[in-house]
Amino acid sequence: MLDWKEIRAAIFDLDGTLIDSMEIWREVDETFFARRGMPVPGGYQEEIAHLGFRECARFTIARYLPREKEEDVIAEWRSLSLSHYNAPDAARYFKPGAAELVRALSAAGLELAVATASSSEFFLPVLRAGGIAGLFGAFTTVDEVGKNKSFPDVFVRSAQKLGVPPAECVVFEDNPTALSAARGAGMRTAAVFDAQPEQVFQRMCAESDISVRSFFDVHGCLVPPYAQQMRQMKQAR
Repeated sequence: MLDWKEIRAAIFDLDGTLIDSMEIWREVDETFFARRGMPVPGGYQEEIAHLGFRECARFTIARYLPREKEEDVIAEWRSLSLSHYNAPDAARYFKPGAAELVRALSAAGLELAVATASSSEFFLPVLRAGGIAGLFGAFTTVDEVGKNKSFPDVFVRSAQKLGVPPAECVVFEDNPTALSAARGAGMRTAAVFDAQPEQVFQRMCAESDISVRSFFDVHGCLVPPYAQQMRQMKQAR
């Protein structure tokens, strides 16, 4: 269980957590591999879920496309996916209740950050489309820290930017590897459902402080008296 009175900051993953990006990347992957006359390899999305953009390109080339060049692969992915993330109606990608929870946590006085394997050209437009980009006090990418989400660095750097100790942060993530890394840094964790196999999600839930099938359920925990208390605590600091 999570005692929200002990939490001063919330750190959110983007893809698969705040936004339902699975369909975006499924379409990108299908187009990318189809151009090479092959289907998307089995388990491919699960294999790359915790990797940064450049690291993902290296993995894909090493495993499946040894004749390809890293920069060419990255450029092609960027071209295929930017149109989705930069769409005028990109707010449709937000999971139900996700933007509302971010607003509620901000109103309650928590510091907010995004820790992502994506890059700003992707995450900023979609956050702006959802009307919540300005609520985050920090954005940290795996490229910035030089390590993927199997390491805690991206979460630790986010906490440092917010000026909040790791023990007073909760990390919202849909990836079990990233959740383990956040716990290793001494942070609280929230396991977010994103169509994982049920046994995988149940294992994530068992190892996390809270589980999130619906962001509206988390929003319901932030009752008005607590929100007022958090605002007063923030003003007192």
